Amino acid sequence: METPEDQWPVVLLIGTVDREGVISALKSSGQLYAVKRIDSTPENWKTICARFAESKIACALLKLTPTTYHHLASDTYADVRDVLLAQLVKTRHAIYVYEDLFSGRASNADHSQPSSEDFYGEYFSQPDDSVRLFVNALLAERGLEVVPYRNNAELTVLASKFIADADQGLLFRVYLPADRIWAHETDRLLTLFRDYLCKVGHENITLNQTRTAHGVVYEFFAAQGLQHTDYSDARGLSTQFADFSLLLDLCLNDADGAGKMLEAHGVSVQEISALLTRYSKEAKRLQVDLRHEREQKVLSIRHRLEAELVDELPVQVTSEAIGQLVDAAVPPIAGLGKVLMSDAQPLQLTAAQGASIVVNLRPQTINSVNGIVAQEVNGGVHLSNEDHRILQLIQEHAPDRALELTSAVRQVADDSVKTPDRILSARRLKAFLIQLGAKLPDIGAGLLQAYLEKRLGL
Repeated sequence: METPEDQWPVVLLIGTVDREGVISALKSSGQLYAVKRIDSTPENWKTICARFAESKIACALLKLTPTTYHHLASDTYADVRDVLLAQLVKTRHAIYVYEDLFSGRASNADHSQPSSEDFYGEYFSQPDDSVRLFVNALLAERGLEVVPYRNNAELTVLASKFIADADQGLLFRVYLPADRIWAHETDRLLTLFRDYLCKVGHENITLNQTRTAHGVVYEFFAAQGLQHTDYSDARGLSTQFADFSLLLDLCLNDADGAGKMLEAHGVSVQEISALLTRYSKEAKRLQVDLRHEREQKVLSIRHRLEAELVDELPVQVTSEAIGQLVDAAVPPIAGLGKVLMSDAQPLQLTAAQGASIVVNLRPQTINSVNGIVAQEVNGGVHLSNEDHRILQLIQEHAPDRALELTSAVRQVADDSVKTPDRILSARRLKAFLIQLGAKLPDIGAGLLQAYLEKRLGL
C-alpha cells in the first residue's frame, strides 16, 4: 500500500543532525522527514542508500563524526560509500563537520578527557591525518557541500536555515554592494537572466531582492518550491548563467552563433528571431552603459585622488599619469557577465600600465589611494587586506565557485546582513580555506580563518 511518504518529498536526516531545533523547523514547515544513523554497519548504510530509491528526497542533511570518518576511509565501506556519496551529489544536501575535526586542529589534543557538550557528548578521538585528509579529499573531489560548525547551537542555526531555504525552493543567492561599480547594470542583467531561464530554460523562476544597509541580496527561487524542482536545475544555475553570458556576447558579435545556441537549447524557430532582437538590443544598451559607468568612475577616482592627496603626490606626477594609474586599477569590461565578479585590484603605483614614470610614495599614501579606489569600485562595504587576499585565492584556485564565494566574502563584511547568512558565508569560506590550506600550506589559511571569526565577532 502506498504511504504519504511515497507521495511527498522527504527530508532525510543522516547522523545525529536531528536536534530539537532542526526537528521543530521541519514540523513548523509541515515537511515529512526521516532519520537514519551513519555511525553504523555497512548493512545499515545500504538501507540509507535504499531510502533514496524508495522515496523522493527533497534534501539531505548529513553530520559526520570521527567514527564516520573512519568508516568513509575503510575498505569495508568502500562500495556502499561510493553509492551513498553519488546519491548525495544528485540531491540538495549539506554535510556538517565539527570544525576541529575537518581542519585537524585538535589532532594533538588530550583525548583522555570528554569533549564539550557543544561537540558530540562523547569522547573526541581525532582521526589520523591520513584518514582525515583522505575523507576531506573524497568530499571535495565529488563537489559535495561541506559546512564546518563550531558547536551544536551553530549547527542548529545552519541546519534550520538550510531546511527553510530548501522549503522555499531557493536555487541561488548572491550579494552585491549597493553602490559598487555597475550596480544598476547588474540589476538589469539579473532581471534579464531570470527572463532567460523562463523563456529559454523553460523554468518557472522568481527573483527576490532584499536590501541591507550596504548591499542587495538577490535570490532565485523555484516558483513551486524545491519539492517540485529537479535538483540538477539548482546545481546547474551557475552553468546556465555562464551560457546566458555567452549568449549576450554572441548577440553583440555573432548573431548566427547566438541563433544556433538558442536552437540547441530547444527554442522554436519562431521564437528565436524575437529573442535575438530583444537580447541584442539589451546587450548593446548594457555594453554602452557599462562603458559610460566605467569612464565616470575613472574620472571620479582621479578627481578624488587629486583633491585628497594634493599635498602628498610628488610634483612630477601629472594629471595624465594619475589617470593612467586609475585606469589600470579599475576593472576592464571583459564580457557582460563578468560585471558580477569584478573586484578592484590594488593600484600598482610603481609600474602603471603605459606610464613612463616611477611613482614613489609613502606606504600611508599608497593605502589611502587603494582605499579610495576600493570604495569607488567595490562600494561602501569596506574590504580589508585579508578580504582581498581571500578574493585573490578564490580567483586563483576556485574560479568555478567564484560567484558564490565572492558573494560570501561580501556578506561577511556587511554586518547588516542577517546573522545566519553571515555565519553560513563564513563557514563556506572556512571550508574553502581549510581544503586549500591542506594543498598549499604556505598560503596562511589559518590566519585568514581567524580573521573571519573576528569579522563575525566570535
